[in-house]
Amino acid sequence: MKLTGKYIFISTSLILIFLNLSVWIQDNHAFSVKKVLISGTSLLDAEDIIKAADIDPASHILEADVKSVTRKLEILPQIKNVRVSRIFPSSIRIQVEERNPVALIIDNGIWGVDAEGMLLPRFRSRHGLDYPVIVSENLQRHNPGERIDNARVLQLVSFLGILKESNASVYSLISELSWNEIEGLRILTVRRNVPVLFGQSSHLEKCKKLATAWQYLSVKNRLDSIKYLDLRFQNQIIIKKRAV
Repeated sequence: MKLTGKYIFISTSLILIFLNLSVWIQDNHAFSVKKVLISGTSLLDAEDIIKAADIDPASHILEADVKSVTRKLEILPQIKNVRVSRIFPSSIRIQVEERNPVALIIDNGIWGVDAEGMLLPRFRSRHGLDYPVIVSENLQRHNPGERIDNARVLQLVSFLGILKESNASVYSLISELSWNEIEGLRILTVRRNVPVLFGQSSHLEKCKKLATAWQYLSVKNRLDSIKYLDLRFQNQIIIKKRAV
């Protein structure tokens, strides 16, 4: 009986302590949201995130609905994933994974597209334009945050996404790219505006050959003499020189 009474006393005391602590936390202004810590953004400004999150700076940290904030941020077309958490006593942390553009499309404005074909909002000058441009393709009526319904564009951005991860040096060579039924994939290089014809298939494998050829021509200072490079034929690189 003594043990039971002691157990009840301890349990009751703990409950009272917890309740008093909860009341103290609720009434203590030290637990009001004072900071929103944001990481992982480059396309979005911190102001964009804070506005979309709609967090009341005067609210108590325990009243901040992190699930609601997460849902609001996931609507933004630039965001691929987001994690929202509390940091006691007075901060909300927002960790953002943005959709990374791999190409631009110029169609009544400059639009970014990621490797999955998701259309991003119009680019601002501060974002920079250091991305390959997909030419001769239209967006029709797509809205930012929607996947582009254009098989050719989807094929090209998928290629660019893999290339950016596997062969960044060749990716950085590309100024623009297009597709036609005769030449297949065709790119124009950033340096010297050299056309490169890839043909219909094995594009990633041919990029390795392009890297080797480009390095050789660069070391030998022969880039200025090149009219175009043709990689359409198996195990061959045809270097067409400019007329003297």
